[in-house]
Amino acid sequence: MRETKCMQRIGIEVPESAKMVLLQEEKFKSYFNQLLFVLKEYDRVLGRVIPVIRPLLKPHLDDLDKKIQPGMLMLTWQSMNIDGYLQRIHTGLTKFEELVNKINDLIENR
Repeated sequence: MRETKCMQRIGIEVPESAKMVLLQEEKFKSYFNQLLFVLKEYDRVLGRVIPVIRPLLKPHLDDLDKKIQPGMLMLTWQSMNIDGYLQRIHTGLTKFEELVNKINDLIENR
């Protein structure tokens, strides 16, 4: 996007495909920021899992990984279902964090 803007400023002809990407710049930046946030949240929540409890949470971790997997293999910036993908991950992370919080509370308060 930056290169396209520079090319336009100096008067170089820009391909139509690059112009189309530039028109969607805000959408792509939003997706990027949302994905970055989700990954940071994933790391933060996993960091709260007590190592002794991790084997018990394996089915939940596997489910969360299944929700993340399409972003690693199939989704591209042109995919039509990025919003749904982000929503599924966010919902899964929220539920998993609630579970981790409850388990940690039980362990700390007993």
